[in-house]
Amino acid sequence: MTEQKNGVHNLVMENRRRLVISGVKEVEGFTETEVCLYTDMGQLTVKGRNLHVNQVSTDTGELIMVGDMVNSIVYSDKPRRTPNNFITKLFR
Repeated sequence: MTEQKNGVHNLVMENRRRLVISGVKEVEGFTETEVCLYTDMGQLTVKGRNLHVNQVSTDTGELIMVGDMVNSIVYSDKPRRTPNNFITKLFR
């Protein structure tokens, strides 16, 4: 069983084109087909077409993204990557 996190986490999707996510702690990275971030409830990966992060607020922990189509939203309990791993992944 996973440990319960503190904080509020909500995800609101409108017409599979717009996503508003609260409880965002960190954005790991994003492309036009995938956005990977960490929330109060664990790692969250959103896949779709032509995804764009419109707004990220570090004060409120809210992220707004839009795209042509959101295809999947997947939660994971993977631990956060270290900065070196992310930078290594960028330059592969």
